[in-house]
Amino acid sequence: MQIREMSAGREEEDEMYRVMVADDEPLMRKAMVSLTNWHELGCEVVYTAENGQQVMENLKEIKPDILITDIKMPGKDGIEIAKYIWEEKLPIKIILLTAYADFSYAQSAVKYNVVDYVTKTGAFDGLIMAINKAKDLIKKEQTSISREDKETVLEYFLKSVFDGSIYDEEEIRSKMSELGMKPENYLVLLLHFRLNEDMTTEKKSRTYKSLLNFFSMVFGEQMLRGIPVQRDMYAIVVQNVPENYMDTILMKGQQITDMMDNFMGLYVNIGVSSRQQEVIYMKKAYDQAESVLGNSFISGDSKISFYERDGVNPEKYSAKVDELIEQLCFQVSQGNTEEVQLKFKEILKTQKLELCAANTIKNSGIIIQQRCRKILDSFGTDIYQITGYRGSITEKIHRCFYADEYEKVMLEILQGTSSYVSNASSHKNTIVNECERYIEENFHKGITVTDIAEHVGTSISYLSRIYKEATGEKILNRLNQMRIEKAKDYLKNTDMKIYEIADALGFENTTYFSYFFKKYTGVSPKDFK
Repeated sequence: MQIREMSAGREEEDEMYRVMVADDEPLMRKAMVSLTNWHELGCEVVYTAENGQQVMENLKEIKPDILITDIKMPGKDGIEIAKYIWEEKLPIKIILLTAYADFSYAQSAVKYNVVDYVTKTGAFDGLIMAINKAKDLIKKEQTSISREDKETVLEYFLKSVFDGSIYDEEEIRSKMSELGMKPENYLVLLLHFRLNEDMTTEKKSRTYKSLLNFFSMVFGEQMLRGIPVQRDMYAIVVQNVPENYMDTILMKGQQITDMMDNFMGLYVNIGVSSRQQEVIYMKKAYDQAESVLGNSFISGDSKISFYERDGVNPEKYSAKVDELIEQLCFQVSQGNTEEVQLKFKEILKTQKLELCAANTIKNSGIIIQQRCRKILDSFGTDIYQITGYRGSITEKIHRCFYADEYEKVMLEILQGTSSYVSNASSHKNTIVNECERYIEENFHKGITVTDIAEHVGTSISYLSRIYKEATGEKILNRLNQMRIEKAKDYLKNTDMKIYEIADALGFENTTYFSYFFKKYTGVSPKDFK
């Protein structure tokens, strides 16, 4: 067994490929190492192994680029080693050495990505060819990884431009040039589609890849780049677009909607920006596409909207809508479920008449659901218990394709909240009334707030809060005031002694009764009498 020291790694073009040789026959090992011009092949033998076990023990430490191994060896054979490398995803190219009798057996390793098979003749016919084949595969993979790295950088950069994280014009120009992107006469298309909420990450990744391949087929060389920008949104940059582009883009857009709707079940809507000249307007184009993407939200008819033809103001403000939202939230807080439904429909109708963009409408819905959360929080519950929803409700609202779908989600939230408030308010009133009755019947027995809470079946903190909300005073003050009023009645209208009054009202002794009476009235029981 021989080991050569491992270099820092192949960073330069002329660095040697690291080769591991394994054969249980000493003469075969020696022949391979000494009779092959490794330097001419751009390789160096860094390790020789006598059996499969030595290979397995040293693979991860030696990190060869190429493994040349006999198919039959003690311990572990070549097939087992190939399987291990494949399962561990090690970046090692495998060349199997076989005798003529072993060749059919060796071919069973094809599923483990073995590069080639070389028969063990005296001249090692085919070994040099197999090594060159392995080197070519390594070079291709390195080029592919380099390309993938560039694509990752490009995708991250475009996302940052689209979401506004990168906004400096010089930085945008410089980075675009560095990445080899110089789009001219370009459009941004934004596609909003439905993905199943329970779709796995792996299946989602495959779906994105399928979409990218399909978009490339539709737009050909015109497609500069396509990237997923949200879970269910995809942006496409199309360049070299003629001045009169709408008919062409409409035709290609219809190909996309037909495929995604009918064959993939993704039900897509498309927003198309105006044509731009410079890369610094990429964010502007994205915003334009997003603003018209929601046109189908209102009508449900148009699946492809053009900013130049159908543009809306995505930031349209409506004082009337703000006022209606305040009225709606008040009705929710009062538990008026029927009025809540009517008021929300009025809000949505107003927004449609004022041509509010889809995102503006949805943002109103998000504000409303946040107000519902606060109302429910005051009752000690939350919106998820009321609606049965899972995951982000904000995202659920944003993902609504059409106004009817949005209305359904919002009414579930609003009606659920107002119904709960109505029932809880009724329950509150029942608790408060029972609390009053219990105090009136038992205030003279030395009861405490804890006793009252236990009687009505709730916590002290909740009872104290709802009692004050309903009556405007603290429950302890109410209890003490009733004791004082009854003490005054005894002192004025009976011949009862002070100690008798103290006992009748549940006080432990006369001293504390006197202190308590003076605290609330300003005079002692004796002086009051």
